[in-house]
Order: sequence, then C-alpha cells, then structure tokens
Amino acid sequence: MSAPLWTVAEVARVLGVDGSFPDTAIDFVTQDSRLVKPGSLFVALSGTPSGGFVSSFASARDGWEFADKAEASGAVAMIVPHEIAGIRIPQLVVKDTLIDGLWALARAARARFGGAVIGLTGSAGKTSTKEFLAAYDNAYASPSSFNNFWGVPLTLCNARPDASLWVVEMGMNQTGEIARLSELTQPTVALVVNVQPVHLEKLGSLEAIRREKVSIAQGLPKHGMLVLPADIAAPEWTGKVVRFGEGTEVRELKHVPHGESWIVTTQVGSARIEFSLTPGAPHRVHNALASLASIHAAGLDAAALAGRLDRVGIMTGRGVEQTIGGVTVIDDSFNGNPASMAAALASLKARHMTGGRRIAVLGDMLELGADAPTYHQGLAGYLSGVDGVYCVGPLMRHLYELLPGGVRLGWHEDPATLKPQMVAGLLKAGDVVVVKGSKKMFWVNKFVPGLVAALQAKA
Repeated sequence: MSAPLWTVAEVARVLGVDGSFPDTAIDFVTQDSRLVKPGSLFVALSGTPSGGFVSSFASARDGWEFADKAEASGAVAMIVPHEIAGIRIPQLVVKDTLIDGLWALARAARARFGGAVIGLTGSAGKTSTKEFLAAYDNAYASPSSFNNFWGVPLTLCNARPDASLWVVEMGMNQTGEIARLSELTQPTVALVVNVQPVHLEKLGSLEAIRREKVSIAQGLPKHGMLVLPADIAAPEWTGKVVRFGEGTEVRELKHVPHGESWIVTTQVGSARIEFSLTPGAPHRVHNALASLASIHAAGLDAAALAGRLDRVGIMTGRGVEQTIGGVTVIDDSFNGNPASMAAALASLKARHMTGGRRIAVLGDMLELGADAPTYHQGLAGYLSGVDGVYCVGPLMRHLYELLPGGVRLGWHEDPATLKPQMVAGLLKAGDVVVVKGSKKMFWVNKFVPGLVAALQAKA
C-alpha cells in the first residue's frame, strides 16, 4: 500500500501548529467544500483573496462557512483562521489560511521533491501545452486550469512525490504574480509558450506582457533552464536557454496531413523525431514543440514523450468537436485573444470539406485596452477561405462592418441575449462551425450546449 500524501500530524508540523494531532492519512487537498471526499484536507480560504492577490471570482462568503459540509463529505482535517464550533475533526488554526496555510504546505511539498519540475506560462495555449507535457510517463500536472494564486499551491500540495516529473501551469491577473508563483514552485525548467496581446488592458504593452511572462525565470535556480520561442527575448535571464521554433535546436522539419491528423517530423537537439498529432494544426505543432523542448531541457526523453502526443486530445472548450444533424460544431469557446482567434480560424480553413461551408461564430476579445477595435478589425485578414461569419458583442461590430455581404451572417450585441436557435437556423448539413470568443462571451453563458440542443431539435 502506497504512503499517504500527507498525515494530519505532518501538516500540523509544517504549519507550526502546536498541539497533538493524529497520523490520519490525507490523500487530497482542496479549498472547495464541494470537492471534498473521504481522506481530504479542507483549506478554508477567505472569499476575498489575501496576500495582495486579486480574483475575478471573489466570493461574498468565506470557506470556513462551509466547514460542516466539508466534514460531512469526509474531510479528516481542516485549515482554518479560528476554531469553528461544532466541528469534530482536527482544526489547524493559522493566521492566514492562504499564505500561512496553503502556501506554507505547498513550499513543504516542493522541498521534498527531488525530480524535474517544469513551470510554464504564456499568453495562449499554456493549458494545452501542459496537457502535452502531462503525457510523459508517470508525470503529475496541474489539473484543469489550476494556474493562479490558489491553483498553483494546490497543484504542489497534491503532486505525487513518486512522480517522474511535475508540470505546473502559471497564469496571472496582475503584474508580479507569475514571479511569485514561480518562486513558490521553484521550477528546474521554466517555459514561456508565447507572448501575445492578452491582458493589454492591465499591462499596457506587449513589452510589459513579455516582462511578466519572462519573470517566470525568477523562480529558477542558477543552473536552471529557460525555454523560449525563437522570437522572444529574455535579457533578464543570464542562465541557460533552450529555444524552439524555426531556426532553433527544437524545430519542425515537415508535416504531412493524414486525414484530420498530421505526421510531424522534428529536430530535437541532435535527434530527429517523428510523431502524430490528432487533430493536426499549426498551433498544436507549436505547443508540441514547446513541450518537447522542455522535456529536452529537463534532461528527460523527448522521443518517449513524442510517442505519446497522439493520445492527447482536445480539452473542453478548446476545440472539442461533435456532429449534430450533419453540422459539425467546434467548441473553442473557453477563451479568445488575437493569437488564439487566428489559430482557430487557421484550423477551420485547413479542414478538408466534401460539401457545406466553413462558418465562424466570433465573440469579443476582452482586456485588449484602447487598441481593442484595431485587433478586432485585424481578424479580417484571417478570413480568406471562411464562408460565413456571425459576430457577437460590441467590439465585434468593428469586424462585422468590414465583412463582405456574402460572408456577413449577422451581428448580435449582447451575448447574454443571444438565442442559440438564432444561429442554429443559419446552419445546414455539411457545415462546420467554430465558436470562439473570450470566456464571458460564450463559455459563461453555455452557448455551445444551447446550440447543440437547438441543432438536435432541428434535426
């Protein structure tokens, strides 16, 4: 029987909590009472983030208000800021349950792991790249998009000590956050997938975004490795760098379409490696190269990872396909920015069609600042080969007005009032439609499930 992830007594020692605590096994650490299962440690976080962090999803309620639910679901201990009456399981009381609790436990988790740790960030595609890296044999990786001030420490706390590799994704809501997350993670390899105009509203310029992404190197040891695309500078880092992309030591040599898949031949250091990507697309090759470069930088077997890349599917909301009544719906609605929009449109145009049309339902790209209208207008340059475009949101009006009559399917200002039946009525058997926009445009409103239901009713 494998050793537990933690014990209650061990967590108490790590947090410096006085008293006598049992050696009860802990197999899962969570801040969400709804995810608690038998053997869990429940971390009762404040609804308003501490430690100088900000969140788009701050709650009006605090985690300790759900202590009874966590206990009822099988928690064996909880980290709380004060004793909670009526709770019978051990309570580990700390001043700040985020910094003194979750982050302190995460530091202890990292300190006991001697293997390779790949930390990664980027403007787009970081979660997909993380999934490629997670395919490495016996790797442990961040679940879902656990890449913020609570997701990263939870990843570290739950990471298996016997894993061959840890993969930790890092995102940001404000300047300086990636550096803090990297210093907590202490990666041995730090990867920047790309730098694109995302969060311009907060950061102001591409150069500021570059600095923020490259600050992931602040958590590297002196002998660590920074992995960068061919076109990204990092004068702040004076250590070793591995680059990927055209003209670098990790690059694509060729690809051959095979149905919806691509057979890709690459050069990784001195090795020539061939692998399959299903489905194939330029952005998936970029992400695959990023993952192979990181494994190469970590001194692990890039060829072994390459042999597993064809098993890595598309994550929910990032290009998952389904066909209803002869209409193929591509759900790429989880998020949208100029780079990922261009990638989605390139993938749509690359599809082999035996009939029907290539249709794009495009929603606003948010957080682009004063240049947002220009970025939306710029999408017109990627639409050659797309047969129809339906625009959603006030910013997409700038694109809509540039569309030629035959391509212009419609514009709707408010995504909250957009009826899926309205779009379903524009589609016919043989069409392929991609739905893409910032999270608040389609994902939050569950537009794609509504579109699927409308197409099923129509079929």
